[in-house]
Amino acid sequence: MKVDVDKLNEEIQKKEWSINELAKHSGVDKSTISRLLNGRSCSVATAQSLVSALGISSKKAGSIFFGN
Repeated sequence: MKVDVDKLNEEIQKKEWSINELAKHSGVDKSTISRLLNGRSCSVATAQSLVSALGISSKKAGSIFFGN
């Protein structure tokens, strides 16, 4: 699925986390996160792991991972 990189970056910045910290909290490999932040798509499982780690609402998750 396509990722809204700006919105995802915003959520990461709210936590004041680096890619390494997000990887640690989410269980998603840092290279996968890096690819997402460079415009690549992701799987539903990856999105769920990131949403859970970032503690964001379903509505916000939808705008990041399912938005236009």
